[in-house]
This record gives sequence, structure tokens and C-alpha cells, in this order.
Amino acid sequence: MTTPSAKSPAECALLLSQASGCALGETRGLTCLEPRDPAQLAAVLKKARQENTPLLPIGSGSQLAWCRPDVFNTQGFTPIPISLIQLSGIIEQIPGEGTITAQAGTPWRDLISAVAPSGERLPADLPAAETSTLGGVLGSGRSGPDRMKYGPLRHHVLGMQVMLSDGTLAKSGGRQVKNVTGFDLHRLYTGSRGTLAIILEASLRLMAEPQREWGFSLPVADCAEGFVKALGVKQAMPRLTWLVLTRVESKVLLRGGLAGCASQVGADQKQILATLGGSPESFDLEANRQRRDATEAGSEALFAWDIQSPLRQCSTLLGELEAQLPASTNLWVDCSAGRVLVGLDGNDPARVRPSWAESIAGRAALIRPLRVRADLHADLSPSDPSTWTTRLTQGLDPAGVLGAAASCTGRQS
Repeated sequence: MTTPSAKSPAECALLLSQASGCALGETRGLTCLEPRDPAQLAAVLKKARQENTPLLPIGSGSQLAWCRPDVFNTQGFTPIPISLIQLSGIIEQIPGEGTITAQAGTPWRDLISAVAPSGERLPADLPAAETSTLGGVLGSGRSGPDRMKYGPLRHHVLGMQVMLSDGTLAKSGGRQVKNVTGFDLHRLYTGSRGTLAIILEASLRLMAEPQREWGFSLPVADCAEGFVKALGVKQAMPRLTWLVLTRVESKVLLRGGLAGCASQVGADQKQILATLGGSPESFDLEANRQRRDATEAGSEALFAWDIQSPLRQCSTLLGELEAQLPASTNLWVDCSAGRVLVGLDGNDPARVRPSWAESIAGRAALIRPLRVRADLHADLSPSDPSTWTTRLTQGLDPAGVLGAAASCTGRQS
């Protein structure tokens, strides 16, 4: 999409700011619009529609490099970033009720702090919580390794208020579990990367803080062998909370953990040790730190490629990857979802199509670049105008205000 004039994105942002009365800010080195309330956001959207100017919801900007690489496209017109960090704050949270409702710009760490005193926790353990917002987390469709026990975060979204590309307010679901009605459109918006609507507020189901956590860390020869062990542990103990493989500086560890009532965790711990056939280094008193370390190690900002593979193929895929990658290349594997994150190596694979892409494609694997140019991202995630996601984007946003570069968003998490 191009604008009628040759104005730069910064000049267009200034014009939209003046027309709507919203402030201008800077996020990740980008000039962005920062509306202070829904009325200003609606004014921005209506003006952008009139001027044929694309917008890019960015949250705090922490996921831009992998979530919407079109913002870094130096050829053609770049969408104007818009951030809702001014729309921040918890709207409703009754201790012990098991839900929380907050505005999209609320930092994820603030939500963690708000629910902790009542013995509750958020339904996803995410890396980089200090730099993420509620709207950004939901828009990018993120989930942590604890999805093994709790499922993906989208399953715990009870309701949303969003603004469509023409400035219309829309609601779906509710703020409490018992009053959620209608179509689950909020789950559709989760993971849409801002191409369907802009999230204004959301309600989440909370989890009870476990009485006890226990974690283990077991050295393995390589990731392929580690994944086979992981499947054995997973089959023997379906109550596992998280299970990941990490390869850092050629050292491979199978790491996992349990969380729940003290008696159940104690019984499950013995069963896991028996399944592993040994006594792995245990951090019973530091299980929380171990879980956080494993979660933070899987931050997308640390990797170049995101691979999704069927579980039955993942061990073979990891073997092929390890045979082709330098030993210094870091890997992180979510053993519950068949998700493999591949780090940078000496050949800087984020700038070229990796040599291993063709061989693992035969394993029914999807490859998504995390930190690359927009043209390479589009090459690996080609747009098909006949897909239901493309038709949906065009239906909700026919003017292309939010979905102008939707073909660059890749698969949803």
C-alpha cells in the first residue's frame, strides 16, 4: 500500500497526531502514535482510513522483529506504529475470584504483581515479562512452556474489547467465567498480530499458585536423544507442568518441572526419577528459579528461527539439524509443542535462507524467521489469497489499515 503523497512515515504520523489530538512517542527507535483514550484511537483510525495510510499496533515493541517484520521494510511505505501504552491499568480484579481485567497497555509484570498477594498466578509463564504488555502478549499469540499443563494462553482469555479498523468498538466474551457468552472472537483476535483489530482491554482466567514446585535437569548426549527421553517422561507423567531441551555452548540439558499440591508433586517426582533411570541434579528448593531460567532461555529475541514440527517427527528433525548446525549454535525445544528455536551461528543465518531449510521441510515442519528482513520473511511465509485467514483479514479490514502487510505475519502461535 502506498500513500498519495511522498510523505515519510514520521510526517504521516505527525499529521495523524494533529488530526486526532493524540501524542507522539518513540518506541524501539520508531516514531509512534500514543492515543490516551479510545476516542483518540478511533479518530486516528478514521483519519488513516481517509488518507489510505496503514497503521501497525506494536504494544511495547518488544516483539516487532519476529512478529511484524514489515515495520523494518526499507522499500516502499512503512506502516505507522501505534502504541497503547498510555491505556494502562487494571480495571477489575477481585482477590480469589480467579479473573483479572486490564487495559491493553498494562505491563505484564504489573499483572503478575497484582494477582500474587491473593495466591494466584497468570495462566502463562512468559519470558521478557518486564518488557511486554497485555495487548502485545495477546496480539502476538505468545504462550510459555507451561502450556504443557495449562494449554495455550488463548484458552484462558475470557473476553475482550477491541476497536475495528473503522473505529467501531466491539466486545466479545465477558469478565467472569460464568458470564462468557456469544462467539469466542477474542480467541480469534489472540495471535492475529494486530491485523484484525486493536485490543483495548482483555479479561484472563487465573490459576491458583501451587503449594510446591519441583524441577529436574538431566544432561543428555544431544537434542535428538533428549527428545526421545522427553517423550518417555511425558508419557509416564502427563501431569508435568513444563518440559524443555536446551543446547547452550554444546551442553544439552533436558529440563522439566512439576507444580501442584505437595503430596501429588512428591509422588510424581519419584515416578519421573524412575522413568529417567537415574537421579538427575535436582533443585527442589530452587525450582521456581530453574523454571524461570528455562523460560527466559526461550525468549524469541535470542534466536533467529522458529520451527514447528509434529511431535512424532521432532526427534528425527533435531538429529538432522544437529548434523548441519555448528556445535556453537544454541537450540531451545518446547517438548510439549514440538517447537524448536534456532540461534545465530557464524554464518549469520538470519540474513539468508538456511541450508537446512529444505531437508527439514520434508518433516512437515513450518519455518518462521524471527529476526530477518521482511522480504525473506515473506519468502518463507508466502501469502495465499485463498486462505481463510487472508479472507478474514480482508473482510474485517477491507481498506487495509491494519492488515496492509498481513502476508508477513507468518503462522499464528
